[in-house]
Amino acid sequence: MKQSLIKVLTALRAHGPLTNRQLNELGVSSLTGRDNAELVDQGLITTTKIGRVLVHTLTQPGRDYLDAPVKKPQPVKKPVPARPPAGLSPNQILAVVVLMAEARELTNTEFAAIAGFPLNGRDNAVLVQRGLVETDKSARPFSHQLTDAGWSLVRTLHETEPPKEGRSAIQTLFSLMANVGRALDRLQMSHGEFFKQTQAVTVMPQDVEGAIRAAYVALANPPGGWVGLADVRDRLPGVDRAAVDAALRVMLSQPGVRVIPVANLKALQPRDREAAVRIGGEDSHMMAIESS
Repeated sequence: MKQSLIKVLTALRAHGPLTNRQLNELGVSSLTGRDNAELVDQGLITTTKIGRVLVHTLTQPGRDYLDAPVKKPQPVKKPVPARPPAGLSPNQILAVVVLMAEARELTNTEFAAIAGFPLNGRDNAVLVQRGLVETDKSARPFSHQLTDAGWSLVRTLHETEPPKEGRSAIQTLFSLMANVGRALDRLQMSHGEFFKQTQAVTVMPQDVEGAIRAAYVALANPPGGWVGLADVRDRLPGVDRAAVDAALRVMLSQPGVRVIPVANLKALQPRDREAAVRIGGEDSHMMAIESS
C-alpha cells in the first residue's frame, strides 16, 4: 500500500472520522477518486457523503491492518544458471586430463599405465570424432595426444556440469581443475606451459637462440621484464620464422625462460597475433628471460 494511504489510516485512527479538509489541515493528502475507492473496497474505511462533504471513518479491519506487523520484503533469490553438460563420460574426461597432465604423445601402453585403463574402443572414437584427441594408428601400440581443441576443452572443463555417473571422484577432479585454472591465471601461464615436459633437451643452432636472446636483452626494460614477440621478431628479419618458433619452444625448457599468452586478447594488435607462437594448444605473445 502507498505510504500516503497509510498516513490517512493513521490520521483516522488518531482523530476519528475526518473530512478531506480536516485531513489536509493535519498535513495528510485528501482522499478522493481511486485512492478512496481502494480503501473502501478493501473494507479499511467507510466514506459517507453529508451534503457536499465526504466523511471518512476507519473500520475495525482498518485498525487491524495498521496493527499488523510489517512484513519485510523477502530478497528474491536469483536462479543459479545451469552449467552446460560436459558431454563426455567419466573415462573420456579422465583421458583428456591425463593427456593434459603429460602434455606429450602417449602410447596406449603408457596411457594405460598412468590412467589405469587403455584409451580404445568407444571412448577413443568419441574423443577423436569430437576433435579433442589425435590418435596415430600407423603403428602398435596406438599413440594419443591432445589437439588444440582438446587443450581448449581442458582449460574450461570445470565450467561444465560433471556427469552424474562420475560421482564424487569426477566432482573432485572438476574442483581441482578450477583451482588449477585460477592459479595459472594469477601466474599468467598457460596450461601447456605449466604441464610441458622438460626432461629432454633438443639441440638447436646456437645462433638462433643467441639472436633471440640478444633481441630480448635490447628490448627488455627493466631486465627480465615482459617483451612482445612481435618486437622480438622485428629484430630478427633474416631469421626463418619456423626456426624462431622451434627455438622458442626449446628455450622454454631452460631455466628462467617464459613464453605466455596475453590474458586480454581484445588488447592485442594484429601484429601481436601474427607474431604469436603456438605452444601447448595456445597462441603465446609475450616472453621473459630472468636476468642472471
